[in-house]
Amino acid sequence: MALLVAGTLKNPFFIILPFGYLISISTAYKIGSMIRDYAINAAYNWSIKWGLFVVFLCLSGLYLSNVFVYAMFMYILINMTLNPTLFSLKNRTNT
Repeated sequence: MALLVAGTLKNPFFIILPFGYLISISTAYKIGSMIRDYAINAAYNWSIKWGLFVVFLCLSGLYLSNVFVYAMFMYILINMTLNPTLFSLKNRTNT
């Protein structure tokens, strides 16, 4: 929370990127939860996580360079706390 406040105080547009990243990665994980094969699911989740990380890091570096470090640590925090298994279908049976 302190990271979000500190970044927003430096640049008011900072708050848009972490929430955009959170929504993007949550949507990607929800789509990934529909993949039934475990290996493909793991590869998809890993690829999409780091792909979005790089894209959002580039966006924050280009357009919000004065809060780049705050954004980087915020994205790392989101990556560490958001788990793709939260989006998996619990009542799914494999036949």
